Amino acid sequence: MTPQTHLEAGRLSAIAKILDRADGHLSAAVREWATLPAPVDDRNLTGIQSLLEVSRSASHDVSCAVRHAGSGDLAQAHFHLEAARTAPDKHPALAAALYGPLPAGVRTALQLLRGIRGFFSAEAEDAFVRALTGHAQPQGLAS
Repeated sequence: MTPQTHLEAGRLSAIAKILDRADGHLSAAVREWATLPAPVDDRNLTGIQSLLEVSRSASHDVSCAVRHAGSGDLAQAHFHLEAARTAPDKHPALAAALYGPLPAGVRTALQLLRGIRGFFSAEAEDAFVRALTGHAQPQGLAS
């Protein structure tokens, strides 16, 4: 492994760890949300679950990219890295679903995801910021 490849693998491993931490916070938030008495706004729960899916999907793909890069299969590494970077794009209703006061774990997860600057698309990073600052508007979910 070249020094540059080793450095990139280290960066990707750090990103995978951040994604795993976000996953832990989001999993706890989903479990906590499930225990709340009705009525609970399903849009926020749907948004949290979508964010959890984004985190898990991206973490899995980053881990795969690290493994493939380490074995020299750079084409597969690139494929998985692109899948990880575009994971939020598969959930277009994410920003619209997260609004209002969010549980502390969700805010922490959003801060972790936002902290991986330049990894996700600009639109995804903007969605994370809007959700954190409360500028997302309550809307129906896109189908």
